[in-house]
Amino acid sequence: MKNPLLNAVVVLRTWMRMRRYPGLFSLSDALMQVDRVVLPTRFHHRFAGFALRNQTRIKSEPDGVWRIDLPVHGLVFFWRDQPTPNLWYLVEQEFDERNPHCYTTAPIKLTPESVVLDVGACEGLFAFRAAKNAMAKRVICFEPLADMAELIRRGADANGVRHLIDVETVAVTLKSGQVSFASTDGADRGFIGVATTAAKQVPAVSIDDYLSSRGIQIRPCDLLKIDAEGADMDVLIGAERVISEVGPQIAVTTYHNDEHCEQMVDWLHAKQPNYRMRMKGFSFWTSKPRPVLLQAAR
Repeated sequence: MKNPLLNAVVVLRTWMRMRRYPGLFSLSDALMQVDRVVLPTRFHHRFAGFALRNQTRIKSEPDGVWRIDLPVHGLVFFWRDQPTPNLWYLVEQEFDERNPHCYTTAPIKLTPESVVLDVGACEGLFAFRAAKNAMAKRVICFEPLADMAELIRRGADANGVRHLIDVETVAVTLKSGQVSFASTDGADRGFIGVATTAAKQVPAVSIDDYLSSRGIQIRPCDLLKIDAEGADMDVLIGAERVISEVGPQIAVTTYHNDEHCEQMVDWLHAKQPNYRMRMKGFSFWTSKPRPVLLQAAR
C-alpha cells in the first residue's frame, strides 16, 4: 500500500540531491502530477477509468486483440490484453505535456525531416503520432516481443503510416548478439537481463551497430527515444559513437532503476558536453518514486 508521507520524503530528498546539476530538475518539473505520487492510488485510478471510457472507443477484434480508437487525436492502436484503467496513462503520456512521461516537451523539437529511433516501441502509439502528425519523416521501431511488433505493423496500417514506419523485432542493448528477455504483465511489458526459466533468448543489436549496418546517418534534429524496461542505460552505451559524434536528441526513461537518473546525466555530460538536459516528474507506479524522464538536446 502506498505511504503518502514516505513517498513525499523520497521525492524531496531525490530532488534535493539532483540540485547538484544546475538547471536540470526544476521544482516545477519535479512536482509534475505529484498528486499521483502522494495520494492513494484509488483516486487517480478512478479518474483513469473514467477517461478511458469517455475518450476512447474500444472493441474486440475477431482474433481477440483489442482495437483502441482515439477520436480526438485521429489515431488508433491495438492491445493484446483486456484494457484496464492503467491503459489510459499510456495514452495520456503521448498527448498531455503535463504528464512527465511526455517525450516531446522542450528541449525536444521534432521536424518533418526528423528520424526517430523508437526503442521499446510497445504498442506504437508514439510512432503513429510522430508519423501521422508530420513530426518525423521516418520512425524505426524496436520491439523484441514478436506479438507486439505485429500489433505495431497492424496499427501502422490502420493509421495509414505504414510507409513511414519500420519495425525491427529485436532488443536494443549495449552490444549486438543475444539477450534474455522475459515478458511481464502490466505497464512494464518485460525486462532484459540475466536468463531465468521464464526468459527466452532474443536477438539484440546496439544502436551504433544498427546504424552502421544500415548506412543510416543520424543528425542533431533526430531523436533517440528509449523506454527499455531497465536496459535504458545499456541502450545509451550502445549508442556512444553517435551520441559523442553527432549528439541526437534523447528522451529516455529513468524510473526502472534507482541509479539510472544520475548515471545517465553524468554519462551524457561526459560524452556530449553540448547537451542541454531536463529531468521531469516522479513515478507513481513503481515500488518507490523515481524521476521519470531525462531529455537532452543540443
